[in-house]
Amino acid sequence: MLLPDRAIRSLIREGRLSIDPLYEDSIRENGVDMRIGPEIAFPIVRGEVIDPTEDDPSLHFTIRRIPDDGITVPGNTSILLVTEEYVRMPDDVAALCGLRSSIARWGFIAAPTLVDAGFEGQLTIEVMWTRPAPVKLYKGLRFLHVVFFRMDGSVEIPYSGAYQGQRGVTLPKRLEKQ
Repeated sequence: MLLPDRAIRSLIREGRLSIDPLYEDSIRENGVDMRIGPEIAFPIVRGEVIDPTEDDPSLHFTIRRIPDDGITVPGNTSILLVTEEYVRMPDDVAALCGLRSSIARWGFIAAPTLVDAGFEGQLTIEVMWTRPAPVKLYKGLRFLHVVFFRMDGSVEIPYSGAYQGQRGVTLPKRLEKQ
């Protein structure tokens, strides 16, 4: 069941869901808007074949602080953005992230991202700027809408994976071959 604003506020009051910082305008009718945090990761393009099962991810990204006067993203570029907010999820609630429609209408796209029950950390989201012209982004810009779903009971094993407790832009982990 998708949680409305009242249920989200109740989970926060009870201390079961934590979002820090939480701004007055963040909780919306059916979710929470989150803001661009202080860092951004740009891809490093050298033209070689990337093997996500072998390569060190840090060789393929550069992480930069976003200055107060913003940062320019080149046209047709995929970036990693981190939320300003640090989230702590209950064991019986999961979330789904998507871009706010206002930012999507400018030409940004992002794959839907699941936040697992028991996850704790800042959210790192891949965002694609689809226009050929450069665009400027700023810390604190509301870009992400997160909707919360109550699950039919608590999970047996809450999330404890590689991204647990992440702060700042977190690069992808190596993929495992079967």
